[in-house]
Amino acid sequence: MKNFILFFIFLLFSQISFSQENIAEARSMNIGETVTVTGIVTNGSELGSIRYFQDETAGIAAYGSQLSDVERGDEITVTGVLKDYNYLLEIDPVTSFTVNSSNNEISPTIVNISELGENTESELVQFDNVTFSNGGESFGSNTSYTFSDGTNNVTTYIGSSSPLVGGLIPVGSISIVGIASQYSYSSPNSGYQLIIRDLDDIVGGGEISITSSLEIDNITNNSFDISWTTDNEGSTGLFYGNTLDLELGTLYNEENTTEHTINIDGLNASEVVYVKAFSDNSFSNGTDAITLTESADDTLINYISRAKYSVDLCIYNLNNTGISNISNALNDAHNNGLRVRVIFGGTNVNMGIGDLNASVPRLASPEAQEYGIMHNKFVIIDANSENPNDPILWTGSMNMTSGNVNQDANNIIILQDQSITKVYQMEFEEMWGSDGENPDASNSKFSIEKTDNTPHKLLINDKIVECYFSPSDGANSKIIETINSANDELFIEEGECSDLAVSILNENLGNSFVSDNIVGGTLHHKLMIVDPNNPNSDPTVLTGSHNWSNAANNKNDENTLIIHSEDIANLYYQEFMHRFTANNGVVNIENINLENKLLIYPNPTKNKFYLKTDKMQEMNIEIFDIFGKKIFYKNYFDKDVSIDLCQEKKGIYFMKIKTENKSFTKKIILN
Repeated sequence: MKNFILFFIFLLFSQISFSQENIAEARSMNIGETVTVTGIVTNGSELGSIRYFQDETAGIAAYGSQLSDVERGDEITVTGVLKDYNYLLEIDPVTSFTVNSSNNEISPTIVNISELGENTESELVQFDNVTFSNGGESFGSNTSYTFSDGTNNVTTYIGSSSPLVGGLIPVGSISIVGIASQYSYSSPNSGYQLIIRDLDDIVGGGEISITSSLEIDNITNNSFDISWTTDNEGSTGLFYGNTLDLELGTLYNEENTTEHTINIDGLNASEVVYVKAFSDNSFSNGTDAITLTESADDTLINYISRAKYSVDLCIYNLNNTGISNISNALNDAHNNGLRVRVIFGGTNVNMGIGDLNASVPRLASPEAQEYGIMHNKFVIIDANSENPNDPILWTGSMNMTSGNVNQDANNIIILQDQSITKVYQMEFEEMWGSDGENPDASNSKFSIEKTDNTPHKLLINDKIVECYFSPSDGANSKIIETINSANDELFIEEGECSDLAVSILNENLGNSFVSDNIVGGTLHHKLMIVDPNNPNSDPTVLTGSHNWSNAANNKNDENTLIIHSEDIANLYYQEFMHRFTANNGVVNIENINLENKLLIYPNPTKNKFYLKTDKMQEMNIEIFDIFGKKIFYKNYFDKDVSIDLCQEKKGIYFMKIKTENKSFTKKIILN
């Protein structure tokens, strides 16, 4: 009997030890079952903690922080539990894994977009002769982009750690290699997408390719220049018009060049112009801007009462308790014959909406999870007036509630300019679903349904103002671009800051980072000021409703303004310093003195930087890439230092220099 029992246990042990499936067999098993599979890994840390791998039968994903050191080309054997993550089949948790070998090569399977589905999920695939819908723009972070073969479309998702962030979206016909994946809230047969790993996954398909974004320059009230560059010489052509049909005609210069510029003139102030030179872009200009300095609720009511033709309100939260009654002002405007339209956050209580007369048209934003929240706080007045001095835009971070008006730190900016009001009206009517008095729910578009279809650069009183709406316009990438534009100083007030972000910033910024926990109320700004004290360094303010988060960038309806103005930057700088010092922030003059006595050169450079100080001293030098990853660390005791970064990629980096009791950070560029 004992022998029989031992023999039975041995057989059972043997059966468990060798229960390994190929990946196709594993994919056919039930969710929750444990599998063991072997395959070649097709991605590395550029996609975070997930690893896709495949054998000759199929592909699958495995998720877990323990896989962080697994690299592309590794052959791994993974044991874990099958999980359905938004209809992507993955192994999570991973209970064990082994790296069997490295540097294995795997070639993508060439497929058509129509073949993207369960049969290709988690496999390395290649699409030929496809085109991005927004070529010529820059890849943003945590953003989806669409490309097409002329018949079918597919999206590709660019995560925050992707090497493509900040790079140029290709123009024209190309081939794209990537990992077939899936992300869907509702259906097992939808949400298929392609994950591009790095720039090497994009292969140019033509003899000439654009190598820069379209740039607008030399703006006047009736003309502007469009410029771009190409890798090979070619002629310069441009379609343009007042609509996406580009009905005004073609401009063409047959001279071959790699640096292209075309002037469009004969325009009118506030005229919206669309252009296409291998991609789409847009432009508008205007005349004036003012800022708000008085009581916010009463000031808004006064603006509404002075309206002549129309008032459009787009608000996340309206509650008249404890503030002057904004709903009554809207009712009065409507009773006086003005067109009044209201969009409000459907996920909020919004008690002030109930104070509106029943005859005032209104529309609630969708409440489904995939739509996020409608988080705007803007008002458009008289956008279509024949008098260009009538239109007013009110925007910023302030909700129309007692807390936001009377207690919390917020900012509002009011622009008297027809161009900017028309841009915001385009965004409003995309959500409204019509250009009429009443909404059209069947045509209304919120959140992920919206497209990048508004002008982004305007000239207002000879100042450039940029405007971006979320989630369609990649606002987070514009925030990063604005941060990277700083040469001397950067001041940020942001109310949404995760514990991880607080920990990282507190460790690296020291006295330059404070929490707003002394002054009363909540810090509700979403605000950045760049180089306000250097008029030669493009002083800039970034503000709006857009919190610096994935939700704001990918789902929420938001708006962001970037204002290039020394005067506006100075006003915001004064507010920042008041709040910074009120929360025990210290302006460190010693750091400024240290910075003035240290020279970093050449900057930009191809590979090597030199640091020169006025005396021998101990210096701790750290260098970070734009994602916050530390790529260099060393202690020195010297006054002349050289640092070789020849192994690093071209791009923007940040050098942090610490001495015994001082520190500061400088932007450096490898080109």
